[in-house]
Amino acid sequence: MQDKVQLSVILTTHARKAHFKDLLTKTTEFGIPGIEIIIINDAAEIETSQFIHQTLNTANSDRVYLFEHESFTGRGNSLNEGLLESTAPLIWAPLQADRLNESLLSEAIRKFKSDPAGIWVLDYSLPKTPEDWINAATEGDLPLDGCLVWNRSVLKNSEFFFNQHLQNLHGAELALRLHQHNAWHQTDPFFVASENQPVHASASDLREFLFSALRIADGKKEQNLLIDLLKNIKSDESIAQTEDDYLVKARQLLVQGDANKSLDIVNKLLKKEPDHYEAFRIKIQSLEKLRRHVEAAELKHTLHQLEKRPRPQSELFKEEAEKKESANPKDISLSIIIPTTGRGKGLLENTLIHLDQITDTASTELIVIDNASIDDTFEYLHQLEKENFLNINVITNPHNRGFGASVNQGLEAAKGENILVMHNDLLPDENCISELVKVFKNHEDAGLAAPIIHLADDNSDLPEEEFTEADVVESCCFMVQNQSGIRFDEEYRLCHFDMEDFCFQILDSGQKIYVSNRATASHQNGKTLDMMGMKLVPHLKWQNRKRYFEKWDGEPHFSMPNQGPHPDRFELLGMPENPLEPESEWIHIIQDYLTDEVKTEILRTEWNQRELLTIVSALLIADERELLRTLEDRLDELDLPPAMLILFVHYYFDKNIYSRCKHYLKKAGNSHPVFDLFRLKIHVADKETDQAAPILTKMLERYPASPDLFNLAAELYSQTGDKEEAESFRTMATQLDPYRFSSEEDTIEFTL
Repeated sequence: MQDKVQLSVILTTHARKAHFKDLLTKTTEFGIPGIEIIIINDAAEIETSQFIHQTLNTANSDRVYLFEHESFTGRGNSLNEGLLESTAPLIWAPLQADRLNESLLSEAIRKFKSDPAGIWVLDYSLPKTPEDWINAATEGDLPLDGCLVWNRSVLKNSEFFFNQHLQNLHGAELALRLHQHNAWHQTDPFFVASENQPVHASASDLREFLFSALRIADGKKEQNLLIDLLKNIKSDESIAQTEDDYLVKARQLLVQGDANKSLDIVNKLLKKEPDHYEAFRIKIQSLEKLRRHVEAAELKHTLHQLEKRPRPQSELFKEEAEKKESANPKDISLSIIIPTTGRGKGLLENTLIHLDQITDTASTELIVIDNASIDDTFEYLHQLEKENFLNINVITNPHNRGFGASVNQGLEAAKGENILVMHNDLLPDENCISELVKVFKNHEDAGLAAPIIHLADDNSDLPEEEFTEADVVESCCFMVQNQSGIRFDEEYRLCHFDMEDFCFQILDSGQKIYVSNRATASHQNGKTLDMMGMKLVPHLKWQNRKRYFEKWDGEPHFSMPNQGPHPDRFELLGMPENPLEPESEWIHIIQDYLTDEVKTEILRTEWNQRELLTIVSALLIADERELLRTLEDRLDELDLPPAMLILFVHYYFDKNIYSRCKHYLKKAGNSHPVFDLFRLKIHVADKETDQAAPILTKMLERYPASPDLFNLAAELYSQTGDKEEAESFRTMATQLDPYRFSSEEDTIEFTL
């Protein structure tokens, strides 16, 4: 028997596409008993409709109900339909809920059931008088739909309906009508409200609020006040004219060099219109003039998240958004996807200039995914948008989502039959693209085509065969077809083994991977990753390597041989793919094997270098410190390989035993960049600012977009009391690697 339905979640397709997708994905994955999901597809575009059906096919819940409209009816009508179809006493109809937390939602349902309140308001206090409501609507201080939960068992059915004439704030208007005669409680939310969520009522919506306020007003005095407000409401057109005046004045002040006054004016406009595209751009320019680069950088990556209103509150923003949709999909045969991040503008610019020379402008679209770049990539791409360079479509992420997730975003947006994926430092030769297209024409079983990649100093001859089959190719340049449907596994996060996984998916589907030996391209070999200092963190590669082999080979099974010398047995047992996170089975085998007798034999035997390193590696990974420490003295005279030294440095640093860590750092010298990072980490941990600062400066010159270095810089500035600079570097670290440096848990990234 199913659990009794306690909460109806009503989702309508009037939410921004990214928010709707994430809400639908998250809620259908919940395991909370007693939730039903009512989906109203109000004549949404094909992509959203397809996403709904795909999600429902894999949904965990059997209480998901879809209602589809052939023609658009509006959010108010859709919500009322959802009310009619829902069966739970509690109703929630969000448009957005960032970082939605399942356990907090479950706790909230239990709390709401035990209290007879009619309205639950999440992290908001409702206004008191009708005039207060109108002022709050004007100032953007009303709760959004997702911040309201309704108790239908308390509310009168005759009063519980949504206003079909509104464009926004349907929940707030309903709360205005119901709050006076029903108990309402303020409570903690089960999600995080976005900074860009406040909605200011348009002139037409404000009229609807005033009509509702008039109906519940007490006394002539209050009614007359509201009538005066109604008379004085400006039209949407006159509001837009006032906005233009603000913008003209702000631009003039900026040109005259008065960035402070320009900033004051756009802040006034943004208080009323927080999603005003052009005001955001002027604010960014003003902040940069004032050398407030951190604030400017943060605004750059929120600019593309602004919500496209159904009403003309931000005409300039709408024009920008419409430009992206202006290219006719029928004219596009080739889509080129290029992710970029860090300080990649110089590389990207060189690549795009080259692409402009070798592609057909009319039939090519360029999709650039800007993963929270920290240079002026944002301005460069915006300029290309204004020029409609190669029918460009820019996807801006507030945080670095990594290569695989970025390519997936591009694949979802691509219109061309053939899709070329490239790194931002790759230069295809003139015939490269046409030769890759030829692969699909000549091979019906082709799932991916790749060129021959030449590094800067590579002058080797091309193979005689026109096509060669491969099991895996580099991610720097490859072509797939739009109908493929295969996507990158985003669990690999920033990089490493994501391309191997993608290739294996293609082979596993029965398709083949072909290298066209007549298609060539030049590559600068990982310049972006180099600038991000990925060499400093080899353990990230170990993590992904472990995931890759477990995914395709299954959980590893280890077995210790019964015979042979101890080093040979350890060698035949095998080592974990990620030595920092060994499997528990492997550890137990080592622990069971190391009896007192075996330990004594190991200590009393003279081993050669290979044998000793094999034993020590196993002990190190298994954390058998007592035996390990005894054997370590024998290593002092040996020339240890960098891989072994990296393990030792990680091992002792994680245990905060810096003396041993320094011992191995001294032996390591400059054999690997990771050792400089650990030297810096130790200085920072010991608060040795004078020693840490020059090392940090030198390393940032070599790795100018390293999130690890930015995070350490933040810690250094915190130690010196410079909170502003600390926050600046911490923000950049989070932008470039949100998986390791985000201060929030269970973070969900939304991307437009």
